[in-house]
Amino acid sequence: MRSLLKLARATLMLCACVASAQNFDASGWLSVHNHADVVALLVKYHDVGQYDYEIRQVATAGMDYIQKRVHEAKKDEKMAAVFDIDETALSNWDSMSKCGFCDYKTQAMYYPSTSDPAIVPVLELYRLAQKLGVKTYFITGRHEKQRNDTLQNLKSAGYDGWEQLVMRPDNNSDPARIFKSGERQEIVDKGYTIILNIGDQASDLAGCCAERSFKLPNPFYLVP
Repeated sequence: MRSLLKLARATLMLCACVASAQNFDASGWLSVHNHADVVALLVKYHDVGQYDYEIRQVATAGMDYIQKRVHEAKKDEKMAAVFDIDETALSNWDSMSKCGFCDYKTQAMYYPSTSDPAIVPVLELYRLAQKLGVKTYFITGRHEKQRNDTLQNLKSAGYDGWEQLVMRPDNNSDPARIFKSGERQEIVDKGYTIILNIGDQASDLAGCCAERSFKLPNPFYLVP
C-alpha cells in the first residue's frame, strides 16, 4: 500500500514537472490507470531529455548565484555549500528503472551499485564552489553502514575534496527534513554561512539554515 501511495505521488509530481514542457505531451496523464503506464511515462520524461534539461536549468541558476554571492562575501567570511547525494550528486537511474521505480531500500537490496554516475551539472556546480573557496559538504539519508560504498562511488564519479560526508546513523529513523536540518545547524555552529543547499527532495531543503536552496526535479520518488 505504501508503494502505491508513493507511486501516486510520483504521478502527480511528474505531471506538474512536464505539463509546461514544449516538447513533451502531458495529455497522456489523463488516461493513466496502472503502474505500467506510469513507468512508461517516467521513462519517456527521462529519455526525451526533459529531466536533464530541468536539472541543467537549476544547476546553472546555482552557479550564477554562488559566483555572485562569493563576490559579495564579507572579509574572512566562512562559506559552505551543502549537497544531497541520490538524484543530486549521483544518479540512481539505472537501478530505479530496472526495478520499476521501487523505493531506495529495494534498489539497494536487489540492485546494489558503487558506480552510479555523477549528475554532470551538479558536479560542475560542486567544482565551481570549491574553486571559489566555498567548503563543500554532503548530507545524505544513506546510513553509516553504506559509508565505504558511498565514498568509493563519489570518488569514482569525480567528487573529491569535501569537508565532510554526513551520513545517517544506522539506528536513526528521523524524517529527512529533521535529520538534515539538524546537521546543517551543526555546520553553522562551526562558524560557516551555508550559502547554497541543493537537493532533489523538499525534505533536503526544509528547515534551517541555508541562505539559498535549489530544488532539482525528481518525479520518481518522495522522501519525507
